[in-house]
Amino acid sequence: MIKDRWKLIVVVTVLAGAISAGVTARTTRMYSSGLTFFVSAQIDSSNVVQAYQANLLSQQKVQSYANLLTGHELASAVVQSTGLSIPTAQLQSRISAQAVPQTVLLRASVTSESPYQAQEIARAIARIFPGQIDRLEHTATGKASTAVVQVVEPPSFSPTPVSPEPLRNVGTGLALGLLAGLALAAAARSLDTTLKTADQVTQVLGGKPVLGVIPYDPTSRSNPVPGDGLLTGPRMEAFRKLRVSLGFIEVDTPRKVLMFTSALPNDGKSTTVCNLAIALGTVGTRTVLVECDMRRPQVGKYLGLPNGAGLTDVLLERARLEDVIQTWGDDSVDVLTSGVLPPNPGDLLGSRKMEQLIERLRERYEVVLLDMPPALALADAAAVGQYCDGAIIVARHGRTRAAQLRRVCESLASAGTPVLAGVLNMVRSRDAGGGRYGYGYGYYEAEKEQREGARLGGQARPGRGEAVAEPLAQRAKGRPGNRAMASDATPPRL
Repeated sequence: MIKDRWKLIVVVTVLAGAISAGVTARTTRMYSSGLTFFVSAQIDSSNVVQAYQANLLSQQKVQSYANLLTGHELASAVVQSTGLSIPTAQLQSRISAQAVPQTVLLRASVTSESPYQAQEIARAIARIFPGQIDRLEHTATGKASTAVVQVVEPPSFSPTPVSPEPLRNVGTGLALGLLAGLALAAAARSLDTTLKTADQVTQVLGGKPVLGVIPYDPTSRSNPVPGDGLLTGPRMEAFRKLRVSLGFIEVDTPRKVLMFTSALPNDGKSTTVCNLAIALGTVGTRTVLVECDMRRPQVGKYLGLPNGAGLTDVLLERARLEDVIQTWGDDSVDVLTSGVLPPNPGDLLGSRKMEQLIERLRERYEVVLLDMPPALALADAAAVGQYCDGAIIVARHGRTRAAQLRRVCESLASAGTPVLAGVLNMVRSRDAGGGRYGYGYGYYEAEKEQREGARLGGQARPGRGEAVAEPLAQRAKGRPGNRAMASDATPPRL
């Protein structure tokens, strides 16, 4: 919880400390002056019994005298004596007294905005209080007072304020802020329904596997599709794992036409399908990527391909399929961009011509990847889903909610499209697990050697390439260098 919500905890803690510091800075500084009285009884010291009784009597009287020190009568007498312009009730609240346990000592303290004023009030108390006690004792007994109150510690003077205490106040504020931050983090965690782990995605998908966990890369915004120099990073390695996992989806049932969709925009669906197509191409798999998002097409932009003519022109029979398919990079990944954006994408994608086009692509390629719009906002994915072998849903770490992913599954299920698996995208490095791969460059070179050897009809050079999985193209019935594929070709296997 602290790892996920540390920013909230830090902000609340710092805010509480800042508030405490601000309140402390605005609080009036108070100074204190203290004095100590000694309470004794006038007895015959030669009589031990009377001396002991007098000592007990003095201890009992000290408790009563402490209350008298904070009483209204003494405060009123001090105001009259000193001529201070302070209300009696206010002065009374600034006087405190405490009897020292098991002694006959009585300590009093006075607080004020000025150290000089505090000492002046304490001096007035030292003069007035003994006489007040003498009058009270004389009135009660009708005789001379047997209790004597003497000042043993004169009023002190301290230029250091006793309040506020900046360190204590700020420390208390930080401690309370930390507790409040932890409480808010716990509340936020209990109310947070976003998906953060592969197990959560699997649970929402009804037990369907998560094919890959794609780590977050801050450079992916400017480089959504890595170039040759970036094909060895941990992000591309995750797409290779996704490619390997793709071959294990329901191995008893051929799955060649796969649609990729998500719950909401900006979940990384298009970048995921583009990089997966590149990863498939690196092992010689004949792959075609069809951009079916006719509202916000991104595939052509990410791959740097022109979007003058594409899927729309083929469906409207304004161009032939062979004329609009473009090849990206040295890995021979074929791409069919969206083309001109139509006013009715849902009707066009759900048409009979779209079904016929998918069947043609199924015959020519080993893997057909369809980049679909988000399934919650639009019905395009459900319209095309009936012509696909299944759907793979991309969920964004910490953004896609469980309810949203569940609604996507229900929408596709109502259209007859089976949900095959999921992909958890943009996972922070500390949550993705694993580490960086020091052997990534050799791994990619081995794949490239094996692919080139297959194209030339030979074998890849031994060495690190032996650790690479057998290319998908060699598992299919067609030759890797052949652009067409037999209609009875089996789906890719790893």
